[in-house]
Amino acid sequence: MKEYIFVLEEPVGTREIKILASGMMDAFKKAKEFQKNIVQDTKMKVKMILKGVRYTD
Repeated sequence: MKEYIFVLEEPVGTREIKILASGMMDAFKKAKEFQKNIVQDTKMKVKMILKGVRYTD
């Protein structure tokens, strides 16, 4: 498993989310869903950037 770290840039500040996934597409889908929920709740634009990958056991 790998831990994918995404940075979400919101108008009020930035936030880091960490997602455990076996592959990049799986992590991206989860992060995209998280981003979509934030946009629906706040009605503001949120930019998402992959910060890095951490390898776990």
